[in-house]
Amino acid sequence: MRTVFGELYQKEKPGLMLGMATIAAVLVIALVVAITGPVNALLGESAWAAVSAIHGMTSLLFVIAATMALYLAWRLHWGKLKAFQDLKILTTIAAVLAAATITFGNWIYIAYRAPTGPRTYFLENSPDIHAVFFEFKEFAALFTLPLFVVAAWALWNYGPKILENKEQRAAVSVMIALGWMFLMIVFMLGAAITKLRGV
Repeated sequence: MRTVFGELYQKEKPGLMLGMATIAAVLVIALVVAITGPVNALLGESAWAAVSAIHGMTSLLFVIAATMALYLAWRLHWGKLKAFQDLKILTTIAAVLAAATITFGNWIYIAYRAPTGPRTYFLENSPDIHAVFFEFKEFAALFTLPLFVVAAWALWNYGPKILENKEQRAAVSVMIALGWMFLMIVFMLGAAITKLRGV
C-alpha cells in the first residue's frame, strides 16, 4: 500500500493524496461522532441547536483545512513546496469554510444578544468575559475570511510562478499564517464561551 501511495505521489498527483487524506479524516470524525453521540444529545434541545451544530462543524473543518494549509505555507515560504496544487485547494477550502463559519456564527449571535441570552447573563455577572470572550472573538473571526480569500486568489492568479518569487511566497505564507492564528484564537474562545454558557 505504501508503494502505491508513493507511486501516486511521484506521478505528480498530490491532489489525489490530499483528497484521500481529507476524506479519511472526515470519515473518522463522522464515525466517532455517530458512535459516541446520539443526534438529540449532540444537538440538544435549544431552538438554535442545528445552527450551533453547523457552526461547530464548519469551524472544526476550518481548523483542519487551515492547519494543513499552514504546513504547506511554511514549506512555500522556504521554497521547498512540492504540492503547490494541494496548497491552492486547501487555501480555497479554508476561505469557503471561513465564510460558512462566519455566516453561521453571526446567525448564532442573534441568540447570544437576545434578552434571555448569554450576553445578558455575562453583562450582569462577568462583563470582562463578554468583552474579551465574545466581542473580541466575534470581530477577530472576521479577519480570517479576507486573509484566506486573498491568499487563495494569489495562488490561483499567479500559479506556480509564485515559487520563483521570494516576496510573493512570503506574502502568501504570512497571510495563511495570520489567518490560522486568528482562527485558533477565535476557535479556543468560542469553545470556552460555549462551555461557560451556551445558547
